[in-house]
Amino acid sequence: MLGFRGTAQVAHMTGDPSTDRAADARFDRRLFGATAALALLIVLVGFAQSLYLRAWFDTPPISPLRYLHGAAMTLWYVLFLAQVTLVARKRTDLHRRLGVLTAVTGAVLIPLGIATAAAYIARVHGDPDEGPVSAVIFAFDAVALLVFAVLVGTALVKRARSDVHKRLMTIASLSLLGPPLARLMSDEHALWCTWACMLVPVVVDTVYHRRLHPAFGWSAALVLVANHLALHFGTQPRWVGFALRTFG
Repeated sequence: MLGFRGTAQVAHMTGDPSTDRAADARFDRRLFGATAALALLIVLVGFAQSLYLRAWFDTPPISPLRYLHGAAMTLWYVLFLAQVTLVARKRTDLHRRLGVLTAVTGAVLIPLGIATAAAYIARVHGDPDEGPVSAVIFAFDAVALLVFAVLVGTALVKRARSDVHKRLMTIASLSLLGPPLARLMSDEHALWCTWACMLVPVVVDTVYHRRLHPAFGWSAALVLVANHLALHFGTQPRWVGFALRTFG
C-alpha cells in the first residue's frame, strides 16, 4: 500500500488535485495531531512531580500562584490537542466554540507566567547562586510570553486561513515547553529541546510540501531571535541588578 506521501506523488503525476488535497489533509492531521499530543505529554511528565503527583513525592509546598500557573499551562495544552483533534474530525463548529475558551486561557496564561517568574525572584532573593539565575529566567520568560501573545493574537486574526492559523498556534504552543522540560533536565538542555520540538515539525512540513510555509518560517525565526536576545540582555549585570532590586 502507498503511504500518504506516495498517494500525493501519484496524484501529482496523474493530475488529480482532489487526491492530492486528500493526501495533504491526511499528512496535516498526522503531523499536527502528533505534535499536539507530544506537547501535552511533555507538560504532563514535566509537571508530574511538582504539581500533579505531589502527594506521592516529597515536594516542598508551592504557592497558589504556582498552582494557577500550572493549571493554566495544562489547560492550554489540553485545549491545543482538543482543537487539533476537532479539526481532524471535521468538527469545525465545536472548534470555533472552544476557540473562545482557548483565547481566554492564552490571555490568562501571559500575566500568570510573568507573575510566577517575578515571584521566583522574590523567593530566591539573597541566594548568591539562584538570585542572578532567577533574573535571567524572568527576562527569558517575559520575552517568550510576549512572543507567544503575538503569535496567538496573529493566529486568531488569521483564523479564516487555516494553513496559517494552525501553524502559528503550533509554534506558539511549542515555544513555551521550556518550563516543563526544565524539570526533566538542565536549563540549557531544556532550551535546546524546546527548539528541537519547535523545528522538527517545521522541517517535516517543509520536506513534505517541498517549501517552507511562510507562517512556519517567520514565527519560528521570531521565537529563535527573541530567545537569543532575551538570553543576551537577561544576563547583563545591569538587568540582573535591576530585576533583583525591583522584584526581590
